Amino acid sequence: MTPDTPQPTAAPRGNLPLRCGAFLVALVLLAAIAAPPLASLAGLDPYAQSAPRDVTPPTPPDRDHLLGTDGMGRDQLTRLLFGARLSLVTAVLAQILALAAGLVVGAVAGWNGGRIDAVLMRGTDLMLALPAPLVALAVAAAVPEPERVPFLRLFPEPSLGLVLLVLGGLGWAGIARLARAEVMRLRTEEFARAAVAAGASASRVVARHLLPNAAGPLLVAASLGLGGNILMEAWLSFLGVGARPPLPSWGTMVAEGQVHLVTRPWVALVPGIAILIAVLGFNLLGDGLRDRYDPAAGSAAA
Repeated sequence: MTPDTPQPTAAPRGNLPLRCGAFLVALVLLAAIAAPPLASLAGLDPYAQSAPRDVTPPTPPDRDHLLGTDGMGRDQLTRLLFGARLSLVTAVLAQILALAAGLVVGAVAGWNGGRIDAVLMRGTDLMLALPAPLVALAVAAAVPEPERVPFLRLFPEPSLGLVLLVLGGLGWAGIARLARAEVMRLRTEEFARAAVAAGASASRVVARHLLPNAAGPLLVAASLGLGGNILMEAWLSFLGVGARPPLPSWGTMVAEGQVHLVTRPWVALVPGIAILIAVLGFNLLGDGLRDRYDPAAGSAAA
């Protein structure tokens, strides 16, 4: 008889990373959800100039523009909110892609073992040995006009489609190694052997019994990966090979505001702080989930 999926141990009262991370992630998520209604209520368009025509942008914060305007006269707060949507969607889709590929590779390798395991893990080791930021930069720079690539035209924003494919293609290796280790550990348990003895297929045993019992570590890895994806997307956009202007990417906003860093620092600092909050939130959330699912590992890491 298959046991229920293990429930996480009760979070200790001192699990401050989990609480802080959840709060910061909820803040970013709320900003992303509230972006369209708030922009409509304020009558502001993240792509349109809203600063007075007789004033040279960027303008400082005022009653009409709480965070000022950028170098093009566009409302900074509106672009910041829509940037949260862009960052979260890209990070989540890329992580889903990485999870799907990593789970398949890791489960196949962990269940079969032998030569199949050796071949898949050597490929995984090769991916982990590659410098991910440089590979992502090289791939993104190799496609300067993603809207001309037939496959990327299927995405509403081809430049973002390229970014999420790159991030997903680079992020699966760590998930694969973790999934392999969990499958190898759990396949020797009594409930897994009972399922095999009852005639369940390998795919059913892995999908219905093993992977659900490995959800804790995989959830931690996914949370940490989301923070890394947001940071990588911002970095690529800052270098000009990620989200293309006028998309309100936080990385692009920092790049556009760096020329005003001395005289009008809010133009670059505001999106930079947003990146910090989002990445810190997911990292703290991942640390807190690790402490909750495995307090012993969390104490050792601390």
